[in-house]
Amino acid sequence: MIIELPKEFTFFNETGEIGAYVENGILKLKSATSYRKVMTELTYHMKGRKRCCYCGNIVDVEEMTIDHMYPQDFGGPTITNNLLPCCKKCNNEKGNLTSKQYKMYLIAKKQGRGKEYIEDLKKYLLYIRKWEAFEIPKGWISKKEITKIIVQIDLGDSYKGKNYKKVKEFYEKYGHFQKPIIVDSNNFLLDGFITLMYAKNKNIQKVPVIVLKNVEVIT
Repeated sequence: MIIELPKEFTFFNETGEIGAYVENGILKLKSATSYRKVMTELTYHMKGRKRCCYCGNIVDVEEMTIDHMYPQDFGGPTITNNLLPCCKKCNNEKGNLTSKQYKMYLIAKKQGRGKEYIEDLKKYLLYIRKWEAFEIPKGWISKKEITKIIVQIDLGDSYKGKNYKKVKEFYEKYGHFQKPIIVDSNNFLLDGFITLMYAKNKNIQKVPVIVLKNVEVIT
C-alpha cells in the first residue's frame, strides 16, 4: 500500500543525525532509526500537534497523543494512514473502537444509548477476534513467506519475554496473529519482530503483512 507522506520531511535522531527524510514521494528510513517515532512525527507534521481530531479542542503538548483509527488490538498498523493527533481524554474514551465506531458511540451517548451501543459492539468485536483476525481494510494486507522478510538484527533468545508470551498466547487461543507485520518496499522488516520470530519458531510459513511501497530502508 501507499502511505500518506508530505512533500518534504526530515527526521533527526537523538544524536542530531538525519534518520529519515522524504525524497521524490519516497520515505527513506535509516535502519537504525525508530520506525514508530518517524510515523508519529510524520503524523504530527501533516495533521498538526495542537488540535484533537475528535473533540476539536486545542490541547497542551503534554496532553496530545497519537490515536490508531483502527485500534492496534485488532490489527491497526502504525502508519500515517491510520494515525490521528488526539487528546488523552478522547484517546482513553475511544479505547479499542475504530474512529467510525467511536463517533457512532458519541452520538448514541448523547441519545442516552451509549451503554447499549457498547454492549452490541462487544458481540461484533468478539466475532472479529475469533474469525476475521483484523478490523482493518482488507486491501492493506497480503500474505508473505517469512523467508522473504529481511531482518537485520539477531537477538538470540533474548526476545522471548513478556511480548513474546503475549504473541504466543494470542496465536494459540485464536489461531491467527493479533496484528500484521509491516515491511518496506524491499521486504525489510519495519514492525513486528516478535511476531516474525514466533512464526519462525513455530514453522509458520506465511504471515500477514502490510507492504509499504513508498518506504525504503537505507543504510
